[in-house]
Amino acid sequence: MGVHFLLGMLALMLAACGARDQSAEVSAPPAAVESVEQAAGEEPESAPAPEPAPAPTPEPPRPAAMRPPSANGHAPEIALPAFPWPPPRYSAFANIAVEWVAPGTEPVLGEVARQLERAFNIAGYGESSYYRIPGGFALASRIEHIRADASPFDAPERWAVDTPKVREGFIDYIRALFNAPPGFYRVIVFVVTDQDFAAAEQAPSSAEARAWVTGGGLRLPERIAAQPYGPRHYTTALIYEFERRHDEPQASVLMPSPTQGRDHLERAGLWQALAAR
Repeated sequence: MGVHFLLGMLALMLAACGARDQSAEVSAPPAAVESVEQAAGEEPESAPAPEPAPAPTPEPPRPAAMRPPSANGHAPEIALPAFPWPPPRYSAFANIAVEWVAPGTEPVLGEVARQLERAFNIAGYGESSYYRIPGGFALASRIEHIRADASPFDAPERWAVDTPKVREGFIDYIRALFNAPPGFYRVIVFVVTDQDFAAAEQAPSSAEARAWVTGGGLRLPERIAAQPYGPRHYTTALIYEFERRHDEPQASVLMPSPTQGRDHLERAGLWQALAAR
């Protein structure tokens, strides 16, 4: 009986030890399992690489600095030089019909300027120069070589007098000698204004008139061109005729010219060019 009792106790003890081993195996944490696997020689799985951080968004380019406009939103205009006013005493004059230079119901000074430029181009002048005057503008031709009857010579003799290349003051040209060959010469100035005027007492020198074509502006500024050609406006051609004699160092203005103003314009081809609209 004692032997059987001891064998029974031994069996109970072995059963209890087996139950504890199974409980420890089931409740072992994952870290312990991994440690066991690593100890057995298995390589651990590598952790996934972190995602790259998004690239910073570039700043938008800054707008370029803008040049401040003038008060009217446009670049400032260069002021036209002033034509001598009242105009120097002229040799002859001719009034231009309104419908020739200001067609339409609401004409502006810019339209008049285009008609005058067109006439100069048709008549072969090519070069002309703008000046400001009270109430409008003046447009001066280049100086041309003409005959005694006011008809121009054929080119190139018509333009035998060189136009000064450097823009100097009028006083410098007045003092200069007019070294053109003996003969007759002419400068035509269209004046467009709403002001009454009378010629000044003094006539221009030939050198001064020769400088008119290079001393002014190449085009009429917008602020003048946009002004209306009103009922008081009128257009007049002022003719300055010069004669250079053999015994004189400088040409002088003929006052008055032996040729009427309209005849000057007709023989220059300007009257016909203005009438042909």
